[in-house]
Amino acid sequence: MPSGSDLLKEVKVSIIIVTFNSADIIRDALNSVLEQTFKDYEIIILDNASKDNTLGIVTGLLDTWHGDYKIIPSSLNLGFAEGNNKAFEITTGKYIALINPDAVAERQWLGELVAAMDASSEIGICASKIINIDSHMIDSAGDGFAKSLQGYKRGEGLPPETFCNKEYIFGACACAALYRRTMLDEIGFFDPDFFLIHEDTDLNFRAQLAGWRVMYVPSAIVNHKVRSSIGAMSDLATYYSTRNKDLLVLKNADLTLIIRCFPQIITGKVGEFIYFVIKHKKYRPYLQAKADTIKNIPNTIKKRSSIKKLKKNHDDYLSSLLVPVWKHDYLLQKMRKLLYG
Repeated sequence: MPSGSDLLKEVKVSIIIVTFNSADIIRDALNSVLEQTFKDYEIIILDNASKDNTLGIVTGLLDTWHGDYKIIPSSLNLGFAEGNNKAFEITTGKYIALINPDAVAERQWLGELVAAMDASSEIGICASKIINIDSHMIDSAGDGFAKSLQGYKRGEGLPPETFCNKEYIFGACACAALYRRTMLDEIGFFDPDFFLIHEDTDLNFRAQLAGWRVMYVPSAIVNHKVRSSIGAMSDLATYYSTRNKDLLVLKNADLTLIIRCFPQIITGKVGEFIYFVIKHKKYRPYLQAKADTIKNIPNTIKKRSSIKKLKKNHDDYLSSLLVPVWKHDYLLQKMRKLLYG
């Protein structure tokens, strides 16, 4: 059962944090949320059956806070996607903010996102500028989508002084993002079948298809301990990364878009194979991911019909957001990852 304030009052923003064995990292993340200059928010914590002292730390910090909050201990690990969905069910905010337990927000973070969202009713998602806490380089300046039909982190590995302009982009990394409730009510939140990784890319794709816009807000800054929970090159990360890339294309992309981008899709798949199988020897989780993608085809195809009903944007608009695989910045990013990642 949830614990915390008996009745959450309506607020402008509901902040959701999904935790899993986060005792070593949650204190910094939660303190950064409590210290935000924007104050009209509630906090919802859903814990995915942690075996460490995550719940004890969270309870201790929030019991001394004067705002509204709920703590939801789950007896099962629901994953990032379904964990956020369950927390969303009890939120009251006009906007929904997500922040990872391994991310530390600067004090103006939430206020900057809210101001950007308030500026236009067309905006359904606002993306943060996320800095890698170890390298001090950009982890994500919002998410892009390539014509290989693969999502990627804009600006990854570049100095934080870059990507300083507010602009419309393809999507937001759910590590630290703001969502409009009316958009989520229309298109749904995360697909629980994704469990973790690329659930946000799937949501970005659906938002674009439904005619919502995504704003990158460079003044909303978060420092991120990248992949501290599952490991940058673990079997788990390899499996869900490669499986979910395929599922989101099968689920969201029209046949005309796939045909138009087919040569670059093949290029992307070759690069994916070289990176995971040849470079990192992750052939077991990679092959399991491909096998499970095939098993999931009937269920994924069923989802396409409901998404098609939401579609408002023409394929030409979506294509205008996609980045060619030979674009200089994108190609350099992929080469750096292939050589040094």
